Amino acid sequence: MKKTDISAFTLERYRLGELPNGDREALEEILSVDATLRSRLLALDESDRELRLRYPMPPAVPVKRPLRRLSTRTMIAAAVLICFLLPLVYFLRIRSSAELPGALSLALDSSLERPKGIVHEGAELSVYLKGQEESPLRKEARLREGNTVQLAYIAPAGERYGVIFSIDGRSAVTMHYPYRKGQSSLLVSGKRTFLSEAYTLDDAPDYELFVMVLSGEPLNVEAVLWEAQRMAETLEFSSVDLGSTEEKNRIFGAREIFYGCEVETIRLLKE
Repeated sequence: MKKTDISAFTLERYRLGELPNGDREALEEILSVDATLRSRLLALDESDRELRLRYPMPPAVPVKRPLRRLSTRTMIAAAVLICFLLPLVYFLRIRSSAELPGALSLALDSSLERPKGIVHEGAELSVYLKGQEESPLRKEARLREGNTVQLAYIAPAGERYGVIFSIDGRSAVTMHYPYRKGQSSLLVSGKRTFLSEAYTLDDAPDYELFVMVLSGEPLNVEAVLWEAQRMAETLEFSSVDLGSTEEKNRIFGAREIFYGCEVETIRLLKE
């Protein structure tokens, strides 16, 4: 894909997650280095947001479905099947464990404690002042209302998925990636990639916490953001030591939605 081929229609298809994988990856490579193209994409997003504010969609009405009752015959058949399968599964598990060498045999032992998350070497979340993308802000850097920041990430090589959001001092959660609901959370892997949307800090006090949740499997974006909102309403992030692995595991590792994920955080202080 060449820069001259990128029409407004192509950008709109990218925003809606309708581009084929190859075209999407090629476009994201161009977006990572072309500030003009990122500005065009940002203008489309801002126009979309204005339309949503002007013409809000009515709330969805949940549809209640009647519960389907299982017949007595079906329940008896299921119970018989379970009674037959359980001894067979147990026998195969014991036999496999005996045949496998060393570490593989240990992996089948449910009494062993599994790690809280998978560590992907090379993952990184960075924050830059808009227009100063040469040098990232250090953790705990002090900013003020009106400063505009640009986020960038590095995802290790291979297929990786991520959700990037922020929590401010008023417990408000803002989604930064994916750019909108329904869009894939697939990341560009193996290089530093700037998000196409900058973020201007408002007057929320104390801090702005940026979080990237990284996984080798597709993520449920809405579930991640819902859990983030629960955390924002119940935890005080202004004094948490996010540089501590133990503290980070305490906050994120105990939540099922983050299981098997790596979590990168950067906290900026507000003047």
